[in-house]
Amino acid sequence: MFEKGFPQDKLITYSGMLWLLAAQIVVMLPLIFYLPIWLLPILIFSAVWRIRVMQGHNAQPGNLIKIIIGLLGLGALAASGVKVVSLDMMASLLMLGFAYKALEVIQRRDGMVVILTGFVLIGVLFLYNQSMLIALYGVLSMTVLTGALIAIQQSKSYAILPNLRLSSMMLLLCLPLMLLFFFFAPRFEPFWKVPQTSGHAKTGISDSMTPGDIAELSQSDDLAFSVKFEGKRPGQNELYWRGLVLQHFDGKTWTQSDIPNGKGIKIGNDRLSEKQVAESIVKRGDSVEYEVIYEKSGQPWLFALTPVLEVKGRAFLGGDFRIISYRDINEPKLLKLTSYPNSLREVELSDYDRDLALQLPENGNQKSRFLADQLMASSASNQEYINRVLDRFRQDQYFYTLRPPTLGSENSIDDFLIDSKRGFCAHYAGSFVFMMRAAGIPARVVTGYQGGKWNEQGQFLAVHQFDAHAWTEVWLEGQGWVRFDPTAMVAPSRIEQNLETAMESEGSFLEDNFLSMSKIKWLDGIREKIDSAQYAWRRHVLGYDKNAQQNFLKKMFGELSVQKIGLIVGGLFAGIILLWVMFLGLARKRETEAEEHQLYRRFCDLMAKKGVTRDISQTPETFRRFAMQELPDLAGEINHFSQAYSSVCYDPSIQSKHQSYIDDMKSLLKKLNR
Repeated sequence: MFEKGFPQDKLITYSGMLWLLAAQIVVMLPLIFYLPIWLLPILIFSAVWRIRVMQGHNAQPGNLIKIIIGLLGLGALAASGVKVVSLDMMASLLMLGFAYKALEVIQRRDGMVVILTGFVLIGVLFLYNQSMLIALYGVLSMTVLTGALIAIQQSKSYAILPNLRLSSMMLLLCLPLMLLFFFFAPRFEPFWKVPQTSGHAKTGISDSMTPGDIAELSQSDDLAFSVKFEGKRPGQNELYWRGLVLQHFDGKTWTQSDIPNGKGIKIGNDRLSEKQVAESIVKRGDSVEYEVIYEKSGQPWLFALTPVLEVKGRAFLGGDFRIISYRDINEPKLLKLTSYPNSLREVELSDYDRDLALQLPENGNQKSRFLADQLMASSASNQEYINRVLDRFRQDQYFYTLRPPTLGSENSIDDFLIDSKRGFCAHYAGSFVFMMRAAGIPARVVTGYQGGKWNEQGQFLAVHQFDAHAWTEVWLEGQGWVRFDPTAMVAPSRIEQNLETAMESEGSFLEDNFLSMSKIKWLDGIREKIDSAQYAWRRHVLGYDKNAQQNFLKKMFGELSVQKIGLIVGGLFAGIILLWVMFLGLARKRETEAEEHQLYRRFCDLMAKKGVTRDISQTPETFRRFAMQELPDLAGEINHFSQAYSSVCYDPSIQSKHQSYIDDMKSLLKKLNR
């Protein structure tokens, strides 16, 4: 099967070339979705050229052609605007090298370079996506690459299945060692960071809000985060996953505060201690304990039931009762949180925070300002004024829609509140806060997610991007910041159930996402099982961090020390080596007899069952004639089997068809066994 010593200057067989081409396609295919699209025609060009060379229609590219296509690739990469120091640049250069190197593959050493680069690219794929599906695809890619590694070392062409079986067995032998490293290798914080490209790194809620932004986000069914509660799950209408507070309004867009406080600009990202946060609330009601797995977003802000008083994980408490990750979230992140949703927040409001919560542009939206003056003049208290504004949303002809009309840039509040009366949550939250501030009541916009879908199979809550939501907080004397959601006045089903129910009559739920599986109801059961498996993958595999490792090892082995861990790892490593020795020894013992001889033994056993026993002195040819004479009904099959066996054993001219003869012998045995 292999040449002794595996000389690397030997030419790769036609079968080996096909294996290399298949490995390239399998490895590069998923990366196309994350890298510049122009890489696709270059990869297709390289594959087509390689196929034509293999068929004899093209010659190997000369040095001039190599230089030209190399410069074209680098030029296209420079023109695509990919940041020089970034993950995309590194991956794109590797992809170009992977494709171009295959153009000049002739010898085995060239094939080795291509295969080793392929293994690196599989690792690069996990920097973009760490889902369970990608992990399974990574296993497939490694199997094909290992099969290609086997094929380029073979001096003759062999069938596909034997190589796949051998490559699968090689990977299975590596599984115990992989598990040993996974469970016992120390978990360190990253020593370096690859800059992400802004083109596709940031997803989810942004740090600004313009009418229509959240409506666009609500057309995505991507998972935002998953939640598992320690005790009783809060009601659906209580699940307000608070993220950012937007204080500043320029007439169209809401952003984080940009009003100086004398020491700089306060945007709520300053780190606060749990004690500082606790001092600004009056704790009421029971706590809610839960763990959250946040999906990759490329942004640092996190979402939780407010206020959060305890954080276990790599995050900190910030201003405005938000929680913030130490790093941008570029991989699934696990946190354990404790919230007190019924607590009073900031019962005493500072002058600075009051100014933030009352800011409005000096001009614009005069109709809304006049309406606020009218309603406030006829209200006996701030609470009555709030109720009257909410009643206006509930009683007038306001509509909740994912297809809101375009608003003007100068008087967007008037255009919605007075004229169109059609909008999404951002329209209602923004206009409500404007009405509060116009009446001198401190208020602010809050963005995050509301609700989520309960997964009965996995006992967790899945919050998707289409659950994105905007609501408001109003400061009231003696109560602090109180949540008000004007959307609930217009579309209560959005809060009490979900967005899909609220949009059922309009038919706009995920209407722009034609391929969304969430719209196919009969797949709900299957999708729930898949989501449950994905959650387990994120929780127990991707979430196996330093703390999880320590807890697992203590649970398995008790109190730990360096000596104890060394003995455990050494013992397991010795066990793995012993397992390899035993398996490889047994495998070698089984393979001492060639497959054709094993098949002939089965043939003789089968003849014996039919009453025709082979004498030890009989040659295969003598036994063939004897068996044909004794079993005339099976004479044809006996003759063909015996001739195939003799050809495989004694005719060197049929070596290229060796596997075909073996398959024929297997087929004839089945016929004889009937």
